[in-house]
Amino acid sequence: MGDSGRSWHDIGIRCRRLDDHHSRQAGHLRLRGWRRRPGGLRSDHPQLTEAAPVSTQRVVIVGGGFAGLSAAYTLKKRGITPLVLEALDRAGGRGKGEEVDGFSLDMGAFVFTSTYDTAFGLCEELRLPLVRSQMKFGHFRNGRWVTTTPEQSMWNFVRHLRTAITMGFGSPAGMRAGSKVMRQMHREEDYLSFASDSPLAEIDDDETYGGYLKRLGVPRSLQLTLGGPLKMVLGDPEPAGQALMRAYIGETMLSSGTVFMPERGIGSFNAALAAACSDAIRVSTPVRRIVVADGATTGVVTDGETIEADAVICAVPGTKVPDLIPELPAETRRALGTVDYSTGCRVVIGLDRSPLPAGWHGALYPEDDDAPLLLDRSAFLPDCAPAGHGLLDLLIGRDRARELIPLDDSEIKRQMLGAARRNAPPGSALPGDDEGLFFRVYRWEEALCMGSPGMLAAMTEIPGQLAGNIDNLFLAGDYMGIPSVNGALSSGHKAATQAADLLSSRPT
Repeated sequence: MGDSGRSWHDIGIRCRRLDDHHSRQAGHLRLRGWRRRPGGLRSDHPQLTEAAPVSTQRVVIVGGGFAGLSAAYTLKKRGITPLVLEALDRAGGRGKGEEVDGFSLDMGAFVFTSTYDTAFGLCEELRLPLVRSQMKFGHFRNGRWVTTTPEQSMWNFVRHLRTAITMGFGSPAGMRAGSKVMRQMHREEDYLSFASDSPLAEIDDDETYGGYLKRLGVPRSLQLTLGGPLKMVLGDPEPAGQALMRAYIGETMLSSGTVFMPERGIGSFNAALAAACSDAIRVSTPVRRIVVADGATTGVVTDGETIEADAVICAVPGTKVPDLIPELPAETRRALGTVDYSTGCRVVIGLDRSPLPAGWHGALYPEDDDAPLLLDRSAFLPDCAPAGHGLLDLLIGRDRARELIPLDDSEIKRQMLGAARRNAPPGSALPGDDEGLFFRVYRWEEALCMGSPGMLAAMTEIPGQLAGNIDNLFLAGDYMGIPSVNGALSSGHKAATQAADLLSSRPT
């Protein structure tokens, strides 16, 4: 890539350390064509292949998504036997992938942003090289297409002045409001992070994202620019908490749109993590209840048996936790009531060509409620498609996804493609209804954690609420971190570390 001598700081990665111990361990993140300076992300335990003392104590992990797999991986490194119970016939949760005729598909999550420290560390340990991209998107605004990359410089603003005007930055009101938004993001840069030690919860209050925009006087055209990607993937962002929504925007703007992905997609990372824990995973085993007796968890109940455990990590979506644990303290139950997820629908089509204009990674329709986000994943990741081929992803959230989910696969594909073709990007080659080498449809009733106002702050209180009320119980999931892939992985790592420390402190 011609810049292999540049440091992590030089390429704008804002990774934090996982914890103090990480800063004392050596390691190298395998970014394709890049290196980093000393003092970046560190792996806090020996590699999984190294010998570790074996404990006879058992930790049951309920749920085999990102958080559950991360917890299992951490426990195995600590020499403690995990048992992952996954309700579906395959572990992986919202991070699963699929291989089809030489194409690598992501079913859910599809990108790492620049503060995903736990994800980067796991990729390093699993020996998965990462590909760096700077996103270039087309936006259909006011009846015309404009392209952007989130570079922050006066020269870039001047060079693309017409685009800036179209995107809402050109009017006096837009310039004033945009300046306020950007100044505040820069002031709070250390907070607007998805890193494992992000202090984002400290600025999570009762203000909605919509209320924040109104308070700053952000005009409608600029609201569409800031919230377009949020709206198309997360759903309506306005009722969500301002802190999390601004973190999503900041993660893009403060890193100039830089993203990272394993060479064959997030699904390949998920598969490698599951493979590293394969001997600990039991699929098609839904847990019906986590057993609590005398103020402590003692095991779990499945359809066929009661499984005893020295500790339990509950790694299911936050909305599912209260049903599994009726004994939760009232304040914990109230806190979990603030957890909410978006709905999502995704169509993936394999093609014998690139679907979008040359150089584009994606296309957005911020003004259209029924038009999907378009991604050319072969532009991000050339290795995810055979040479000369393309991989088109169409994603939509909010109410439109709920309308589509009950339909059959072909109808979902037809409607999403039709909405995209209505105003196709110039020079694109979007497929017709019956075109494509293959297609897949993925439905997510609970896609991304939205974060109602105050949710992040409320989640930080849960460990203290459980302590002394339900011992040996740990919660993990995206909602227990900063909602994201990295938040799920980090919360699993943290829960497993706490469980291991607890068990190791007990006399054997």
